[in-house]
Formats: sequence, structure tokens, C-alpha cells
Amino acid sequence: MTAPTDSEIYDKICELLKPYNPKNHPIEPSSGIMSDLEVDSVAVFDVIMEIEDHYDVSIPMEMVSDIKTVGELVTAVKGLTA
Repeated sequence: MTAPTDSEIYDKICELLKPYNPKNHPIEPSSGIMSDLEVDSVAVFDVIMEIEDHYDVSIPMEMVSDIKTVGELVTAVKGLTA
């Protein structure tokens, strides 16, 4: 299996964030997951679990707490799937 590209990961993250973004804020790599998209911390963990299941990776909790933007999440997933 080849590692997913940044754009594939980004598209998947956008798809997973969509249900948690009822105000349809634009989702950009620079978007703050909690600050700009207004995703609450419980929902963030739901999205993280869905990403872990989809990519068969484990994202350490200390890494999760450092991730603030969609782009940072893409980078973290990319690093774990490479």
C-alpha cells in the first residue's frame, strides 16, 4: 500500500470534519480546528479516532494536544503513514 498524499489526507480530514462544521466555515489547511471551525474537544477526539481507524495508525495524545490546525493534522497523519 502506498502512503497517502497530503491532498488525499486533507480531503479525508475535510470529509470527517464536515459533520462537525454545521456553520460551513471554509476548511483550509490554516483553519484552527477548535478556534476557526468551532469543533469542540469531544468531537476532535471522534475525528481523531475516525482518522486512526481509516489509516490504521495511532495518534499519540501528546501529539493531539499540539495539533491546532487542519494542516498540522495533515502533517501528523502523513508522518504516521509514511
